[in-house]
Amino acid sequence: MSPSTRSIRQAALASLATLALSAALPTMAQTAAPSTAPTADPKPAAPAAAAAPTSAKDKAAMEVAFSRADTNGDGKLSKDEAARMPAISAKFDELDTSRDGSLSMQEFSVGYFSAAN
Repeated sequence: MSPSTRSIRQAALASLATLALSAALPTMAQTAAPSTAPTADPKPAAPAAAAAPTSAKDKAAMEVAFSRADTNGDGKLSKDEAARMPAISAKFDELDTSRDGSLSMQEFSVGYFSAAN
């Protein structure tokens, strides 16, 4: 086989491979899409009263409040740690959306910003 015939044959094979791949991709994309079916144990949604911080200053103030309340420095608030903040303590179980008995900074922020409003 001459070099020009070989390169034409290789180009044709590459074109066929590209064509086959492009035909298979839509099918693969359809089967690879994540399921939208509900899971057996869905996580509860965050409370509807969640308000976003209005500024970086507000977010910084929330982080300082969280850090001060987190007396053992483990990155989460227990019920005992949250007890010093009546607005958070009163809604502790509602804010604890992960149901792990503690508030993450994200869970705390929902209560902090809803109490500020």
